[in-house]
Amino acid sequence: MKKAESNYFVNSVAKGFAVLTAFDSSNNTMSLSDLEKKTGINKATVRRFALTLVDLGYLTLTIDNKFKLRPKVLDLAAHYLESLNLPDLAHPILERISSTIKESTNVAIIDGAEIVYVLRVSAAIRIIGTNLRVGSRLPYYATSLGKALVAWLPAEERKKIWETAKVEAFTEHTITDFDKLEANFEDCRRNGYAEGNDELEVGLRSIAIPIFNKKGEPIAAINVSTNSMRTSEEKIKEVFFPLLKEGAEELNRLVNTFS
Repeated sequence: MKKAESNYFVNSVAKGFAVLTAFDSSNNTMSLSDLEKKTGINKATVRRFALTLVDLGYLTLTIDNKFKLRPKVLDLAAHYLESLNLPDLAHPILERISSTIKESTNVAIIDGAEIVYVLRVSAAIRIIGTNLRVGSRLPYYATSLGKALVAWLPAEERKKIWETAKVEAFTEHTITDFDKLEANFEDCRRNGYAEGNDELEVGLRSIAIPIFNKKGEPIAAINVSTNSMRTSEEKIKEVFFPLLKEGAEELNRLVNTFS
């Protein structure tokens, strides 16, 4: 049991949570003796807490007088997740991807004809993109995040966004023609991802996947950004894409389950 850390510490609350957290994959059904041993709470006391949790719906008592968790315990996690916003939900996913591939990962949303970074997990050993931060804005048509956010929108919305954009060529590879961008979007939808190759800055290479709401509308996009000097297109597709896709699917589940 955890010792009191302040005058507000309530031992009975701590003991109740000790009983709940005693259950795991190796101990999914426990007797009073098991709970006493696992929690360090004497049998008479642990019995009162366990039966109280049964009354509250968090535990159930089996026919052989053993205790098991009930699905209601998931409500605690659900309430927590409901209180989170998109960056909160995405952060551990992006951190996992970034630590695996040692590259920066990002989440952005669309605002007019610009993307806005709402989360950025930087790879500490890399220098590229250090000027980007949460709140940074970039033109959608020159970024993989922007393409992923717009490619899956209805045609009329794509056209409207293009007409409001201040289109300029950042490199010789920047797409500045609407029809060419539409062809690129078609590739995005067919492949399930958007790419950025030297379009915003020479040497900048990235891949992005949209995140959808329950209506199937793109509400955000996540990406991995790297440098073409160290990362080939083959590595992007064979190594980065599977990890990013897995992360996007996980984030989609979280967003649509708890939104």
